[in-house]
Amino acid sequence: MGKIRISHYSIHLEQYGLRADRPFSAAVLADLHNRVYHSDIDKLTDVIRQTGCELILSAGDLVVMKAGRFATDQALELIERLAGECPVYLANGNHETRMNRLFPEEYFRYTERLRALGVVNLVNETRVAEVASLRLNIAGLELERRFFKHPRGIVLDPASITQKVGERQENAFNILLAHHPRYFSSYAQWGADLTLAGHLHGGIVRLPLLGGVISPDPCLFPKYDHGRYTIGRSAMIVSAGLGTHTINLRINNPAELVVLDFRQ
Repeated sequence: MGKIRISHYSIHLEQYGLRADRPFSAAVLADLHNRVYHSDIDKLTDVIRQTGCELILSAGDLVVMKAGRFATDQALELIERLAGECPVYLANGNHETRMNRLFPEEYFRYTERLRALGVVNLVNETRVAEVASLRLNIAGLELERRFFKHPRGIVLDPASITQKVGERQENAFNILLAHHPRYFSSYAQWGADLTLAGHLHGGIVRLPLLGGVISPDPCLFPKYDHGRYTIGRSAMIVSAGLGTHTINLRINNPAELVVLDFRQ
């Protein structure tokens, strides 16, 4: 059974002029693709519980949709276990979007099940949550297919983000769930204090000093492959993800659970 790496990132609220009553943590899921790489849902659930997280956020692709087939059972099993313990906020990745396009009835059943579990499924919408008296403005951005197909990307107008999810909120910590990290500059211009992304699976193969080798788009040595990046006071954390799909391989790149530690 493979090991799930836990990567902690500190969020210092004083940098944003905000305060919380106490420290707390949030777990970030990305690119599960309905199966934990070299592990399973039982172990992932245990790992999440051990972190003591009070919030679950997903940057997309919990399901897998490829070659005209889809699978959601492992994703739903994980969310069912977690939803009864703390609030869960999900955004769509390109696999959820593709499932909706090709199998709309099954996608509807999937989202209805999430709703029945009390999950907040953010598809181009925003919700305000409160943890330890800190207001969190959580926005889920769904990118259209064209933003994933071009190996060098296309222009994402920050104004279009506002049209989809609304404006950033003052006196709140603004979190943008946006699956593809390539468009970080646009996310920062929209006003995200923190963007959570995935999609690149950590570059699939990671080399010392060089980082991730390939993205699913595909392109070699993607700019935002894994870790923390900043533009001004806007940060983005890119998860290496939990699973695989077409390329069932991860080298020097274990399944990863990101944990955000909110501190003063």
